[in-house]
Amino acid sequence: MGSIRGKSTGRTQLLESEHLVGRGAPCSLRLDERYVSAQHALLRWAGHRWELRDLGSRNGTFLNGTRLKAGEEHAATKGSTIAFGKLAQEWEVIDESPPDVMAVPLDGGDPVRLDGELLALPSSEDPRATIYRAQGAWVIEQADGANAPIRSMQTFEVGGRAWRFCCPETAPPTSLDAPRADFEVRHLQLAFSVSRDEEHVELHVTCAGKKLDMGARCHNYLLLTLARRRATEAPQGPNDPSCGWINQDELAHDPALAPPQLNIDVFRIRKQFAAAGVLDAANIIERNARTKQLRIGTGHISIKTL
Repeated sequence: MGSIRGKSTGRTQLLESEHLVGRGAPCSLRLDERYVSAQHALLRWAGHRWELRDLGSRNGTFLNGTRLKAGEEHAATKGSTIAFGKLAQEWEVIDESPPDVMAVPLDGGDPVRLDGELLALPSSEDPRATIYRAQGAWVIEQADGANAPIRSMQTFEVGGRAWRFCCPETAPPTSLDAPRADFEVRHLQLAFSVSRDEEHVELHVTCAGKKLDMGARCHNYLLLTLARRRATEAPQGPNDPSCGWINQDELAHDPALAPPQLNIDVFRIRKQFAAAGVLDAANIIERNARTKQLRIGTGHISIKTL
């Protein structure tokens, strides 16, 4: 992804889709120098190239040694040098590829980038919130199931830290290279094979003539538990929106299904289905924030004990 590096310091900055430079708190690249203005310059992804614009700074912005006129946009390509206020402190464009979808901590830590189809915060080992795309728009889901739309450059809080969501307007489509409307969670047929001691839970998925071996993963036990509840309520119809829900408190008695392990397993399950090419992989586990309930997202289930 797009990045610049300080020529004298070696400091590298991954570029957000709108990368504000200056001394001010909102800036993506903060330079605490008196010759740098509060909002000095902007590096912006224009859909096909990076563009640099001086924002009316007092001491100017320089591209390849030439001072830019305020407000004018100029292409910043790989190898270009940039300076803010003083030519002596140059940055070099070391990668001119498009920006990634990511969340940037406002305390100056490393950004968290999209992992396949999902972005877990503060990390995939502790997914207290997950950002994913649903029906063409980005959504942030909290661990309790509460979700809301999120737009690029929006700030939010997770795990006691403030974050900024960054997404280029031309973010690449997720899931399959050639999307199929029928390869969605509601169409999946899940076949579980469970050992008598339930130590091993194998899962096979069939959809639209395609068969997927999802293996025997530890997190399959959560999916099995949700599948059993929905299967017992199948007489109401496999697609009944009211059947199959389990209150999170019902799961808490089992350490393998209690938070924070529950949140980790939900993330891993969704990630696995996304990697398999399921278009709406986040829906493999549905969450209701108001009732604190979960359920498996398809009613087409079979369970066999080995």
